[in-house]
Formats: sequence, structure tokens, C-alpha cells
Amino acid sequence: MNRCAKPLLVPLFVAMALSSIASAQMIDRIVAVVGDEIILLSDLHARLQLVSIQLQIDPQDTKALEELRDPLLQEMVNEKLILVQARRDSIKVEPEEIDEALEAQIQQILEQLGSEEAFQEQLANEGLTLQSLKKRYRAQIGNQLLREKLIRQKLADVNVSSKEVMNFYETYRDSLPVQGESIRLSHLMMTITPGEEEKRKAFQKAKEVLAKARAGENFTSLARSYSQCPSAESGGDLGYFSSGDMLPEFEQAAFTLVPGEISDVVETNYGYHIIKCEDRRNEQMRVRHILIALSTTEQDEQRIIDQLNELRDRASRGEEFAALVEQYSQDPYSKEKGGDLGWLPLDQLNPQFLSVVDTLSVGNISEPLKTSSGYHLLKVIDRVAKRRANLEDDWDALRELTRQRKISDKLRVWLNELREEIYVDIRLEG
Repeated sequence: MNRCAKPLLVPLFVAMALSSIASAQMIDRIVAVVGDEIILLSDLHARLQLVSIQLQIDPQDTKALEELRDPLLQEMVNEKLILVQARRDSIKVEPEEIDEALEAQIQQILEQLGSEEAFQEQLANEGLTLQSLKKRYRAQIGNQLLREKLIRQKLADVNVSSKEVMNFYETYRDSLPVQGESIRLSHLMMTITPGEEEKRKAFQKAKEVLAKARAGENFTSLARSYSQCPSAESGGDLGYFSSGDMLPEFEQAAFTLVPGEISDVVETNYGYHIIKCEDRRNEQMRVRHILIALSTTEQDEQRIIDQLNELRDRASRGEEFAALVEQYSQDPYSKEKGGDLGWLPLDQLNPQFLSVVDTLSVGNISEPLKTSSGYHLLKVIDRVAKRRANLEDDWDALRELTRQRKISDKLRVWLNELREEIYVDIRLEG
């Protein structure tokens, strides 16, 4: 995706900071070798600090940290084992899959932070750029997807019988957690998009700037004057990048250019780009670009609100909400399920959602709700009060818990087999 508009998850800020601190405070060394992969002491310390924060362990509690260290290293070794085997099995992850995974996480953290501005502030506080953050963590996300693909291949066919579910319940019924008050939601989401007049004006502006560039005006100066991307400060310079680092439409145009050549106007979700090739080096290229961004107006926002209100009225008159979701929702992750978001604990619900659904009874649909992702209609499918899990009300959840326990057992056996096949050398001392 375009480097001008694609941030990463805030937890990555934490991981980056901890990794830097760990490296600065020690002489780094290899603590484990797994096949052709290594684990550094700084990696282990960063993971240890991150988990201690999550578990709210006092950083001065050296005994607790020591008890965590070896299990965490074994967990990291297991991750490397699966990664090595995935490569041996020629598992592939496409650039588009990485983009999609990053986008899903971005949307999640944007909702947590509340705005794009809050994210940009966090980015600035860490002294990072979108380009450096994305470049550093793209491989990490790719490796995560590789592992997940192999695990799905190996364990996706695990099923459990009714007898296994009942046995699991009888064995663990006294230790099953109390179910907090939960709600099952469905939603229909629409994003605010620029109107045709705004797109026409932006495209015309891009054509005018392109004409200036092709007439010989300095491209760097034009980028500083006209581009609406943060890279404008550096004259539109995006540095070197490889295939898969940018939006497909951007790359398709960029990789056809030779040094010195300027593209036609290129359209992406972010607006209209003019791209100049600066250099090509093996499979990488360096470009400058000018972005004429698409902005939305109050009229665009009101158009979405009016459309959602109309859909809400249609649902109240008897049309199936799920059918409306499948036809109109712009959330690709839930629309195929009729907008079903599943069961959500109230105490973990997005505060913006909670403030609305608290006023709704089962079957009711909210008025349009604005979040950083767009506008939503929320429908309450069901509610359950705080209670202990039981076979009658929680069969599906207990079946999934039973399945996860079975998967965990099979995963443990498989990892032991991998340790017999793949070279593992633990070098952690004391």
C-alpha cells in the first residue's frame, strides 16, 4: 500500500522500542539456532519485557522474570520450527495477503486510538516514519502468515464429537471461567467516499501538475509545492522499494518506468499520483511521486448518513438486515456472514459501540454511528447475563474450547516431531 497512508499497529511501536532498549543494554548474542534461523538475546529480552507488561509483572521482580524466560524462549523456538517447516513445504504468502492482514490490524488500532491524528502523533513520538515502520515489520507479518498457513494445513481438519465435548465439560466445569455479560452484534458499515465532483477536480489538478512536470519544471519542487503526501517534504522521494511494498495500481505503473520517465496520472484509493522513476537496482526501484489527495466534504458524509438511515428504515419495515449487509456493507470481513460480529464481552467492547448498544434491546438497530472506520448500523442479535458456562447455553463455545484443547495436544506432538527433524541448538546460559 502507499507509504503515505498505511500505518502499522501500536503494539509494534512497543516491540520496536523494547527491542532497541534491549540491544542498547547488552552485548547481543545468539541464544538459539533453529534450522537456518537464529534467535538473539535482544529478541528474547524484548519478548520478555513485552509479556511482563501484558501480565503486569513488576520489572524489578527478577524471580518472576527468570521463571518466564525459558518458557518464552521455547515458544520462540517453536515459532521458528514452524517457519522453517513452512519454507520447506513451499508455503507461499502473497503480497496482497500481507497488505490485507496489515490493513485489518490498522483498522483495529485506529478504532482503539480513536483517530488517524492520534496514530500520527504516536508515530511522531517514537521518531518513526510510515516507510521505516512498514519496511521493518513487513517481513514479520509475512512470517506470521506463513506459520498460520502451515498450522491450518496441519490442524484444520481437527473435529470433536459430542462425547468429547461432554467429557471436556465434566472435567473442567469447575474451572471454566464465569461468563461476563455478553452481546452478539451484527453491523453494516459504509465508508465516506469523495463525490464525483471532488474526484473530477482532483484529477484535473493532477493533469495540470503532470503537464508542468513534462514541460520541464523541476519534479522535486513540484512535489514540495503540490503533493499532499508526507513525502512532499523530501520532494516526493519514496526511496527504494520492491514488488509488494506498494499498492498494486501504484506498482503497476511504477515498474513500467525507466529512470527519468514520468508516468501518466495513476489513480489509487488515496487519490491521483504522478510518478517519476529515479533509479532501478536489481529488483528494486526508487521513485518520487506527487499525490493529489481525495478529500471528503460534509455533503459526502451526509450522503452516507442518509443512505444508512434509509437502510435502517427498510430493515424496520421487514427486510432482512443480513441481506442488506451483504448488498451494501463495505466491511469485507463481516459482510459474507451477514454482518455478524459474534459474541462480544461488554467489558471488552469498543467504547463507541458500547455507548450505543447499551440503549438497544434485542432485535433493535442503531442510528448511524461514526467511528474512524466509517459509519455503522449496529443490530443487537442477542444478550446474555453474567453466568457460569453450561452445556445447554454454551454448547458451541464449549465445542470450540474442546477443539482448541485437541488442537493444542496435536500441535505439541507435531512440534516434538519437528524437533527431531530440524536442527535446534539452545545456547542460553544460566
